[in-house]
Amino acid sequence: MKQYLFSARAAGLLIRSTVNAANDEEAQEGFVKNLNEGKFSVSNEILYTPRRIFVTYEELDNGTAKVNIGETSVGVQVGTTGVGTR
Repeated sequence: MKQYLFSARAAGLLIRSTVNAANDEEAQEGFVKNLNEGKFSVSNEILYTPRRIFVTYEELDNGTAKVNIGETSVGVQVGTTGVGTR
């Protein structure tokens, strides 16, 4: 079982919720369930785009986010492209 932290930014608000799940798909379903059941925290978000909603999530390790800070050389692409241009 893994623990995930979800953050949603919309309408000047930051909504956060923690979910326990076996994989990413179950975690996303758990986040929706938490929203429906009111199991989340809300705070003001000063940086936001009013016409967009941003939802991110990260896997937690013992209550803290896992971050892999490795070394790389200049010009190396890190990660995969989520959005392309035409």
